[in-house]
Amino acid sequence: MLRGFIRQVRWNCRLASAGGAGTYSLCGLLLRLRQLYKWEHGLKPWQEPDADAVLAWVAEQERLWDSLEDAPWQPLYWGAGSFEPQEVGPINRLLLPMGLAYGAGLSRGLKPTFFLGELVEARKQGELDILILGRELARDLDGTPALCQGSLIYARQEALAFYIWDRLADPVAQNNKFLKIALAGYGLALKDLLRDPEAHQEQFQALLAAELEAAIRHEIGEARESSLRLALPAIISSYPQTRVEHWARGLKDALAEANEFGRLSYLIETRNLASLALMLAWRPGLYPLLLPELAPAFARVAAQGDWQALEETRQQALARLRQTAAGLTALLDGGNGISSPQIRQQIEEQYLAPLGI
Repeated sequence: MLRGFIRQVRWNCRLASAGGAGTYSLCGLLLRLRQLYKWEHGLKPWQEPDADAVLAWVAEQERLWDSLEDAPWQPLYWGAGSFEPQEVGPINRLLLPMGLAYGAGLSRGLKPTFFLGELVEARKQGELDILILGRELARDLDGTPALCQGSLIYARQEALAFYIWDRLADPVAQNNKFLKIALAGYGLALKDLLRDPEAHQEQFQALLAAELEAAIRHEIGEARESSLRLALPAIISSYPQTRVEHWARGLKDALAEANEFGRLSYLIETRNLASLALMLAWRPGLYPLLLPELAPAFARVAAQGDWQALEETRQQALARLRQTAAGLTALLDGGNGISSPQIRQQIEEQYLAPLGI
């Protein structure tokens, strides 16, 4: 029964990959295809496959995706029961006692994503359920390491390992000062880790464990941040694939990082300088604009151990970000037709232009 269930989930994963491939840049798509190839063939993140084999596999994936155009989602059958792929709750009530966890949600571009893996741990934090997955039995192209779906948070160890290794192996990372500080916290030098990852597994696994907790705290911050709850869905539906949506999503993530439940608060509480440095090393594109206070505050922490100053910086940044969210919500509430060009122009002039976006 389990084998049949895995086949059904994998079918939907292929459909999700086919539908979501177009949302990535060419570089982003190739990176994710490489990760998916490694997962399908049981390779570790640092094991590099034969280039010709990967190219042949990618060509086969593209042919498969073309053949799946307009194909329907596969219902998931378990015994006498039948479930739609998005029915996470009922499916997990069957799987969790068996040590498995199923995930479904919306990822980049509001495209469906699915995965199935071995359950490492289930946590309860207030109203939130947190499922930590280890080895995965089914996954799609997306491979997001952590995902918040309402009151349910997923953290995926295997996906995180692929993500972090690819960031470490990126030549652009070689001279990142924040990355050097982060790795030094684990007794690592990047060149040594890349040259012989097997010899540094204890340190690498410690880094992965710390970053999994940091990722979970980001998702908790997102789940409990209400300041954009009305505005963000309106922005996504009215201005999809625009600078306005990109900025609004960046604002959502910055709020999740900075609020009292999120990653930054957690790192200050635990005095985790290495994870704080890694957060700065791999800031997404808009973070330096939305959280410009972080880098100077980090310098004070690194030089003087002044965590209290960082906490004060976090609170000030959060107040500013929530003020922005409140202003955006008010603008949308008062607008005569949210999708009008006038409202979009106001958003761009009031919020994007000062950031240089």
